[in-house]
Amino acid sequence: MKKPYLIILLVFVFFIIHTQNPIQVLAKDNYLFPDNKEKQFVSAEEFLLSGKQTNYTEFKEANKNFRQKLLYKDLRSFIKSKVNDYYYINLYNVYADPHSGVSPNRQVYFYCSILNTDKSLKYKYIILDAETTIQIGKGDGTSFKFKD
Repeated sequence: MKKPYLIILLVFVFFIIHTQNPIQVLAKDNYLFPDNKEKQFVSAEEFLLSGKQTNYTEFKEANKNFRQKLLYKDLRSFIKSKVNDYYYINLYNVYADPHSGVSPNRQVYFYCSILNTDKSLKYKYIILDAETTIQIGKGDGTSFKFKD
């Protein structure tokens, strides 16, 4: 008598799990910052020069400054294409932990300033949503150079 109840319970649980899967798949596309790759926004340079960006300043003696509007999914490849391996390894925090609420096809402004001295490599960056200008990521770091 107990076996039919167990089978019915297992079938019911399987049914619930099976019907919930499509809902979970659809939920992955419900980003806080959805796809906007077709929209037009000012360039990163124009936005920075407009004075609306107040949470970021570049190093005065920077070796490299990046001001780029790009798709969120292209951030890592953009950095890799613009710097040597030493810089790329040290900029790991910029691209290592992508924001799960941002669609890969979302346009963002990426600003990064790098100061390379004899003793250290310093960087700071900010990632802003191009449509809302809300900050998606921000950080800085210092890597000290050791003499042989």
